[in-house]
Amino acid sequence: METYGIYGPVLLTTHPAPRGFLSRYLLSLTPVFLAAFSLLALTCLQSVVATFPSALIQSLETIVPELPAFIDMAVLLIAPIGIFLLFIYIGDATNHTEIWIGAALTLLLSGIGAFYQVQGLGIPTVSTIYLLTLCQWTAYLTQPFSVIASVLVITGTEVFRRSIRYTMMRDVVRITGGVWTPVEHLIAYQQIGRIIIKQNRFERFFHVGTIILAGVIYRGTDTSRSGTVSTNGTGAGIYPRIA
Repeated sequence: METYGIYGPVLLTTHPAPRGFLSRYLLSLTPVFLAAFSLLALTCLQSVVATFPSALIQSLETIVPELPAFIDMAVLLIAPIGIFLLFIYIGDATNHTEIWIGAALTLLLSGIGAFYQVQGLGIPTVSTIYLLTLCQWTAYLTQPFSVIASVLVITGTEVFRRSIRYTMMRDVVRITGGVWTPVEHLIAYQQIGRIIIKQNRFERFFHVGTIILAGVIYRGTDTSRSGTVSTNGTGAGIYPRIA
């Protein structure tokens, strides 16, 4: 029995399959990989610092007494803090929400936890040892908080997937989705000139791909809308790149 919506009779309503979001789930694990990479980079940097001539360090300490603390802070600002900041920028620049949100959450939670820990030590706020201890605690807390951030991002990604609804009507295709700001796309059948499905080897293995609904050519302009389709034969659905 047909149901009716604001745009006419509803023929089919479905959601994207979980396997269609597999790449997003993997990207949600970015904080864990960054924490592991940062730990490796930190070990390498500390090994490099250990090779500095001690005589040179001691002579420079006569000019800058807190030089060892500054060196340690510089190392920690590179790994893990600098690495996480870099991937926040990369995720935002490449429009991969899972990457920058995961990295930002890890750094934010670690910074808050480090601040709380350092405040309880009674160290003078305006001091080098305070900044060094803050960096050390931040570096330490990125490991547990990277797991928490990954779980939160995966949960948010799943909520977003379930919010997407693909509705086929007699005259239009209606695609809605979004958690904080719901978005609606309407595609009239007469505007669809051709349908293109793109798959790489990874997507072909998991039976997913990108479907492009190309519009008819109008005055030399060919418009198109893209989304992802699951080809597992269960009506898992097509979804647009809303986020």
